[in-house]
Amino acid sequence: MHDALTKETVEAVRHHALNATRNSYSPYSGCRVGAAAITEDGTILTGCNVENPSFAMTLCAEATLLGTMVAGGHKSLRFISCRLADGSHLPPCGRCRQMLMELVGAQCLVDLGEAGVVELSTLYPHAYVGQGMNGARS
Repeated sequence: MHDALTKETVEAVRHHALNATRNSYSPYSGCRVGAAAITEDGTILTGCNVENPSFAMTLCAEATLLGTMVAGGHKSLRFISCRLADGSHLPPCGRCRQMLMELVGAQCLVDLGEAGVVELSTLYPHAYVGQGMNGARS
């Protein structure tokens, strides 16, 4: 377990991620994905995937979670977990890793299931941070 997280916190976030799969809109792939994260103030946010027949328009669970974070005025996440409906772990995709880097920064802890918890910078070591981008929104 990462020093900054308790086992109870990790399990609570994982539980919320699994519950979020129930709201998934996934009629095309049948792959129900949920994401949950805990903010610095202890708020747990969730998201689920929302598919579209034009797959490029599909929203990942992490993306809907990040939209909820921004809309709610939250500025950072301590820890994020993604789950499939069967309870298995799913790491954030590359697109969502980039969005996480931009919106919450390299220090965000990411659930890797049985492999443990790592900082986003370890999972995504060569993130794009273009001119004027600092890796986390202010």
